[in-house]
Amino acid sequence: MMTRKRCIHGIAVAMVCSVPLLVEARPFGNQPAFAFNADNLQGNNVEAPASSAVAYKELKIKIPTFDVDVPVATWFPPTNDEVEPTTVAYSHRISVKRIGTLLAGLDFIPDFVAKDFVLGPTTNAKTTSGENMPYPNSPPVVLLAHGFLGSRFDLSHLAEALAQQGFVCFCPEYPESLASSYAKKEGLDRSIINDYLLSTIKDDLGIKAKSYGIVGHSLGCGTATSTGDASWTRVCIAGPPVRRDGVQLGSNTLAITSLNDGLVTRSRLESMLPTDFVRLEEATLLDKPLPPKAVLIFDRDDGPNHISFLAGNVNDSMVSFLSPLLPVAQALSIPVLDFDKYKISRDSVATSNVVIPLVSSYLKQYMM
Repeated sequence: MMTRKRCIHGIAVAMVCSVPLLVEARPFGNQPAFAFNADNLQGNNVEAPASSAVAYKELKIKIPTFDVDVPVATWFPPTNDEVEPTTVAYSHRISVKRIGTLLAGLDFIPDFVAKDFVLGPTTNAKTTSGENMPYPNSPPVVLLAHGFLGSRFDLSHLAEALAQQGFVCFCPEYPESLASSYAKKEGLDRSIINDYLLSTIKDDLGIKAKSYGIVGHSLGCGTATSTGDASWTRVCIAGPPVRRDGVQLGSNTLAITSLNDGLVTRSRLESMLPTDFVRLEEATLLDKPLPPKAVLIFDRDDGPNHISFLAGNVNDSMVSFLSPLLPVAQALSIPVLDFDKYKISRDSVATSNVVIPLVSSYLKQYMM
């Protein structure tokens, strides 16, 4: 009888060599209508101010102690708004080896079981290469912290929108990424990477930040609640807005969660939300100033699942590449982090059309 490891190995290799896209995207019109004119969106595009421009470039943060170069995706407003749009591509990689190692401790999957994707921006703003452009001198700075098996492009749709509003966004690739851009080293964690990144922002890039904020998704919520001091503004998406050690943040914090998230139950949600958080109503989110500690809970059957909060093109790449492995993962009881739900809902756009205006408004209110 074929062993379980050999079975998974064979399926993984076959998938890379020959398996086409097995799921078909449902048109956006079939998705539930959220607030903020979701029906006006097309494809993966998010509505954006027509006059705004976004610059993108990638950094490498060298961490000598661990002999690694950590890639950091950055989005920022060009200092000169009269820029010519250029072709901007996000080099996104999905490594089945890294997924297998992190989810199930499988160390036999070869490195070549991976796929590279070229993703484009998701907004309709003028997007240009910022390779030869300076960063603004004293902008509000936002760090974006991806989740377990996430990537530095998971929140690219939010970063693009924030850059249009004057923020400079930095999203490092953490060791738990599915991209596997560098070797996972014992002792190298998110706090070390963030310390090097903040040092680079201040000392090497010469940015004198007007204010600091951080947005985390899932595991990134732990990063958001443990980075910075009480002056930082925080947004926690699909994760708890509190520290596990009980230390009080004492700062502005927005939480966004959904009861259709497979990792969230009503009882767990009640236990992870402090009593001083004000609940927001989806229908009237931006009718008045947002309270400093606020939570939006999608409490309906068609609410977002765990990965609905990610950029649509990132989710599409996962669906196209990883769908053939889903039955194997389910048969072996390997967690799939709502990937199975998202194959059906395909609701990144609908979700972003609620979340992006809310997060943008919140960060503008408390950081500008």
